[in-house]
Amino acid sequence: MNPPLVSIVLPTYNGSRYIRQSIDSCLGQSISDFELIIVNDCSTDNTAEIIEEYRKKDSRIRVIHNTFNKKLPLSLNTGFEQAQGKYHTWTSDDNCYAAGALEKMLHTLTEHPNIDLVYTDYSLVDENGHVFGVRKFNNIYDSFTDWLGCGACFLYKEQVFRVNKGYNPGAFLIEDYDFFMRAFLQFNFHYLPGYDLYFYREHPSSLTSTQGDVVNDLAKIMIERQMAGLEKKLPPPQLALLYRKFAVFNAVQKNNAKKYKLYLARLWKLSRRQVLITVVYVPLMKLKYLVTTSVAGWGALLRYCFTPKKDH
Repeated sequence: MNPPLVSIVLPTYNGSRYIRQSIDSCLGQSISDFELIIVNDCSTDNTAEIIEEYRKKDSRIRVIHNTFNKKLPLSLNTGFEQAQGKYHTWTSDDNCYAAGALEKMLHTLTEHPNIDLVYTDYSLVDENGHVFGVRKFNNIYDSFTDWLGCGACFLYKEQVFRVNKGYNPGAFLIEDYDFFMRAFLQFNFHYLPGYDLYFYREHPSSLTSTQGDVVNDLAKIMIERQMAGLEKKLPPPQLALLYRKFAVFNAVQKNNAKKYKLYLARLWKLSRRQVLITVVYVPLMKLKYLVTTSVAGWGALLRYCFTPKKDH
């Protein structure tokens, strides 16, 4: 029996509410030459029953039940280590593909052999499945500093996973961003603009809703760890913008004068104009934060002073 062309990994933990929709969207693809590997990360609801029900109905589905709660990065590695496809992707238990998603991305990779990974934008849906917006991820080659990762709809060659040595367990919450950034240093990406191939669900318990600020800070940490590689990969104008971004971040949000001066020194070698812009911009932003914080503090104090106490 020939191996499948595409391997889809679907990690899940207590995903019973939406996982049927997610699995159905995989099985409803316009191409049929794929395998779906569902990794159950010790769910305590009836997720296991649902995925076993699907496994019995469709031979393309394989199910892995973790013996302990591995979290997302290790669950992804567990699934992809069993994958047989030439191309890899993964999806979440609360998101859905459009019917032509895999076919369109696969066409890009097969028609352009020099491309190793393709990614696209997606539509945002609420907990009831109603579209309420879109999220654009931008072309990484146009501007690395404006790039938001590869999103949730992507397809890449098997060797990307192998060379990258899988997903980093130490990058929990941003395992995908970390994976794609490391891949960018060694492989060729292609951006497909458009919002009609994937539907990303935002609801009160989704990571996007609960961990947004944490994710942004972790992403900057991961970028810093790969800075040496990025310095070799990015053209000077984009590298200058990256240095400027980190100079501002360390000065304004972290109050880290040492790193602020470090990135200014690096920026000076590439663009003295950007240094000038940065040293003017930083005090203005600090003043803005100071004024905003002061106004909030005085407003709270006035409310405390003049709000009548309730009798108990």
